[in-house]
Amino acid sequence: MDITIKLHLTKRSIKNYNDMPRSQEQFDKIRKQKKQLIMDTALELFAEKGFHATSMNQIAGKASISKGLAYNYFEGKQQILDEIIKTGIDSIYTHFDLNRDGVLTEEEFKYFIKKSFQVVKANPRFWKLFSALIMQSGLAESVRKQYGETSQSIMRILQQFIASKGSKDPESDSLIISSMLKGAILLIITVPDYLSAEKLEEKITEACLRLIDNKN
Repeated sequence: MDITIKLHLTKRSIKNYNDMPRSQEQFDKIRKQKKQLIMDTALELFAEKGFHATSMNQIAGKASISKGLAYNYFEGKQQILDEIIKTGIDSIYTHFDLNRDGVLTEEEFKYFIKKSFQVVKANPRFWKLFSALIMQSGLAESVRKQYGETSQSIMRILQQFIASKGSKDPESDSLIISSMLKGAILLIITVPDYLSAEKLEEKITEACLRLIDNKN
């Protein structure tokens, strides 16, 4: 769903609850909606204005809430940024090595590619804004430091899988595969009409397996 429409619907949903008796379930739902509203609003502003140029006042104003209420959910914009990045990265990484046994099978590898494409296709505007945010000066390095250990663990598992398929240079092949996936995702969020996500997923999966299978 487009993030602008999502922001509007979230604001309307919150407003509709204002005059209703609130059970704990309703209260929890409102809190979740407001927190998501703040994050969606902040992501849009961070991507368009830049993280450092965006203030909590601007986030609260665009979200149509008080600054004090925004601080009830987040200590500041850095915490909002951290939560946005965690949400984005976790939504992809959660589909890698599903049984968490440290061994990637071919079926798990295909599933990871499939789910990565589905996640991005389901919310392309989020990923477009997310990509713009990550590219900002200093933020990419911050993300690498925060998620470096997780990324290294994933790369090790991926390289072990590639080696098991016969690759003589799993380290280089893992970098090629990673680059192909990132490039394909960039195509989906920047030129979605260029090639269908399903066709792109199929071609990328074929290319990855062709690269690593039966190497001599």
